[in-house]
Amino acid sequence: MFWVTNHLVNPLVRPLLRGPLGRWLGRHLAVIRYTGRRTARAYELVTQYARDGSTVWIVPGMPEHKTWWRNLRDPARVEVWLAGQHVHGQAHAIEGNHDPVAARDGLAVYLAQLPRVRKSLNLPPEPATGGDSALDELSTRAVVVRADLNT
Repeated sequence: MFWVTNHLVNPLVRPLLRGPLGRWLGRHLAVIRYTGRRTARAYELVTQYARDGSTVWIVPGMPEHKTWWRNLRDPARVEVWLAGQHVHGQAHAIEGNHDPVAARDGLAVYLAQLPRVRKSLNLPPEPATGGDSALDELSTRAVVVRADLNT
């Protein structure tokens, strides 16, 4: 499935998100461009995002099977197309096993804007009252990417 997404779907969607249709299609889909740590090559991918002011949160699904976010373990410059708007910023990957509080903060913003993602992350529906112990547990093993945009 990753191959189909990366080699067939993303090449078709990236130009749409950068163009006039990006304003409509890009409400929660973005193109992010980053530089590979070892290759120094520019890479682009399409991803879901949640925006909180000048901060964009991205949650890589099944991060143990993906490598792109590892290029952002150290803060790095990125370019992002959000709703047809091209912006620059600095991004870094937050690994929950190192910083579960920051990971939970990002997950909370992300899930508040994209509640349907809870199911794909194997989280139960959000509790009506009290804490969210499933989210607390997920934050200890999740990876979230925080991109602070230049505004």
